[in-house]
Parts: sequence; C-alpha cells; structure tokens
Amino acid sequence: MTTCPNCGEQYVPDITKSPDFTSKRTMWRGGQLIQNVWPEATTIQREQLQTGICSDKCWDEYLGAEE
Repeated sequence: MTTCPNCGEQYVPDITKSPDFTSKRTMWRGGQLIQNVWPEATTIQREQLQTGICSDKCWDEYLGAEE
C-alpha cells in the first residue's frame, strides 16, 4: 500500500503486483537503475514506485501545472 504525497489517497501501484516484485525491489534498492530492473514497466509505473504520486491529476497539482 502506498499513500500519495499529494492527495493522501492510499493505493497499490501496479508494479508491486508482479510475483517477482520483492526480489526486483531488492536489486533496485541495492543500486541498480529502476529502468534496468523493470524494463517491462511503463515510465509511469516506475515513477509511481519512486515518488508515490498516484495520478496525472496529482502530478499536475504537485507541479503547479495550469489547465
């Protein structure tokens, strides 16, 4: 479970649902680049794992983007 730092919503990032998540997370936390550990993941999935921000709406609010 992850909590979005922008809106406070709790959610489960898609990338954490893979059966090999724990071993890959260990590799990533050990210093390997996230794009090398999860090459099959989208950039959005990897960014969610790194930042915890849950959606495009929250990214826009977080960055102060105007509509």
